[in-house]
Amino acid sequence: MSGAIATAAPVRAVALAAASVITSAITLAVAGCATTPQPVVLRGEGLGSTWSVKLGTPSPVTLENLQRGIQSRVDDVARHVSRWDASSELSTINASSTSEWQAVSPGLLAPLSYALFLARDTGGAYDPTVAALVDVWGFGTAGRRYEPPSADAVRAARERVGFGKVVLDADGARVRRPAGLQVDLSSMAHGYGAEQVARYLNEIGVRSYLVDVGSEIRAQGDSPEGGAWHVAIERPPAEESGIVDTADTKPMHVVNLRNAGIATSGNYRYYFDYNGRRYSHRIDPRTGEPVKHSLAAVTVIDPDCSHADALATALTVLGPDEGLQYAKDRNIAAVFMLRDGDNLVERMTPQFASYLH
Repeated sequence: MSGAIATAAPVRAVALAAASVITSAITLAVAGCATTPQPVVLRGEGLGSTWSVKLGTPSPVTLENLQRGIQSRVDDVARHVSRWDASSELSTINASSTSEWQAVSPGLLAPLSYALFLARDTGGAYDPTVAALVDVWGFGTAGRRYEPPSADAVRAARERVGFGKVVLDADGARVRRPAGLQVDLSSMAHGYGAEQVARYLNEIGVRSYLVDVGSEIRAQGDSPEGGAWHVAIERPPAEESGIVDTADTKPMHVVNLRNAGIATSGNYRYYFDYNGRRYSHRIDPRTGEPVKHSLAAVTVIDPDCSHADALATALTVLGPDEGLQYAKDRNIAAVFMLRDGDNLVERMTPQFASYLH
């Protein structure tokens, strides 16, 4: 029996235009009166998605040069961390048959270091070596599946997973892992892209901007009308249909974002149904199977957008109880949306509440 499959765009946070919510992943606007100057918005593609940058102040370089500079940073992230590009640095390491030390560039070292830290800190709920399991369940580079893999296939994949098998020498900029073990940083690639674009804008002197890479957002400075940027968080469906009614533009929340990143991880955008059960793309490395809890989405705010991206994934795997406790213990700004029958139940940390508009 074949299963139903959903492949819609990722969960997103979007900026506000006047009093309405814009639901396009690449359309960004600011609240303000009619006399507020319209900010310049640049757009492009990369990391398997789209990016956009809204300027809150004039660019110190020509827009043509700015477009090229932003695109270069997005492409550079892909060259380092993409598992979907066979020529990337990460893919080259993954494809290597050696178990000896391999050199790592700064562009890969930074996200890999944080990913391994988070794996240790979450007891493996977040694991950057989960690639074999993602593939065997049909959500990775090996191609789609429409039914669960066999127990033997899952067992074999689990033998090729384990963050403790990766040794990173940060001072020596090198990594060692068993041949056949695949590192996957997809869970933080868009957030890392947004953060790298932000760093580029800072370097050239742009002091106010809103960056969106694959729906992960990084804000800096004040919006054009003054005050923080207003970012709306999409409301997930209460039921497990996986369908978001785009006609209903009421957001789950609107947050004030300044000098920080925001990222959302959800279970309702990418899945397959088989024999009456839904299988999410979010795999728990500790069990080898998709998560089964009632979480619909988790949104995290962090000064570093790549950290927000990875943390949202980690909290989604940890689940509504363990994840909320983890977030509270570490002062993480996070909001959890749970399904309770046909309703949504919200839980948030005090740190997240402080960002509410």
